[in-house]
Amino acid sequence: MYQKLILSIAILAFSGSSLAEVQAPLILSGQIKASDNQTFYSPKTDSWNVQVQWLLPEGEIAKKGDLVVVFDSGSIQSQIEQEKVSLIAANEELFRLTSSAKQSLLEATYGQKRTALLLDKARIDAGIAVVHLSEYDYQKNQLGLEKAVVANAKALENLKQVKVANKVAVTKQKITIVKHQDKLQYNEYKLKQMSVYAERSGPVLYGIHPWNGEKVFVGMTAQPSWEIAKIPSVNGLYIEAWVHEVDYKNMRVDSVVDFKLDAFPQYNLVATLTEISSQPEERKEWGNDVYYRAVFSFSLDEALTLLPGMSAQLEFTGVSPSE
Repeated sequence: MYQKLILSIAILAFSGSSLAEVQAPLILSGQIKASDNQTFYSPKTDSWNVQVQWLLPEGEIAKKGDLVVVFDSGSIQSQIEQEKVSLIAANEELFRLTSSAKQSLLEATYGQKRTALLLDKARIDAGIAVVHLSEYDYQKNQLGLEKAVVANAKALENLKQVKVANKVAVTKQKITIVKHQDKLQYNEYKLKQMSVYAERSGPVLYGIHPWNGEKVFVGMTAQPSWEIAKIPSVNGLYIEAWVHEVDYKNMRVDSVVDFKLDAFPQYNLVATLTEISSQPEERKEWGNDVYYRAVFSFSLDEALTLLPGMSAQLEFTGVSPSE
């Protein structure tokens, strides 16, 4: 009886040590990604943030040329209307300045021609010899010539200044018009960025909020360059997973792993770890820890219809999660 008890204890001790050696495999959650996507990003605006005004329903098949995302463009449209009004006013001012310039040039030219004729007359009068005139009239003609020379010089200078002033005023106004045209063109370009169209056919997938991990939704306020939606390609599919920093040392490129898709749990599939980042990244929605991006390639089973966004569970047999 005593020997049986000792044997039982020995068996239990051996079994316990064997169970301790058996460790659970490392399991990662991943997602099907496509290497070739048309991605829709939130544009940069003067107000920094921009509101998502409309989205094509997620999962709906967009055809090439279909409208996919519309951002709030109320302020841009107001700027466009304002620039159009300013452009009309600037063109009207250019017309007024041009007409005024023609009038002032005409007057200055007439004034200079008049002083030139008076100068010619004064030269003739001053050329009469003193023997034919009284001393008073002779000196009067000489003084008249001097005055005519000065008056003609002033008229020539005035004509020159009028030409320069007219040219400067018209040129400045043309520059103002070009500025308004550039602003209008820029705002119209920004307005086009507020409505984004599909360049290929495919299902529409919404992006993820970079701070809280929520799906993008209509009415959400986004910052520039946030991923709002994408139309993936079914070519070049791969699995993306994020490895915790404590498990990173167990990762080896070219490791073969088993995985299952949530959409097709009855299929046992195989993938290969082809890439793992060397620099960790914070995933704010998961806490303060850091993670490494891992990429897994796999052969597509013809019996399965896979789409980017599907979830996958990867199991590393023989690799245990670190304590």
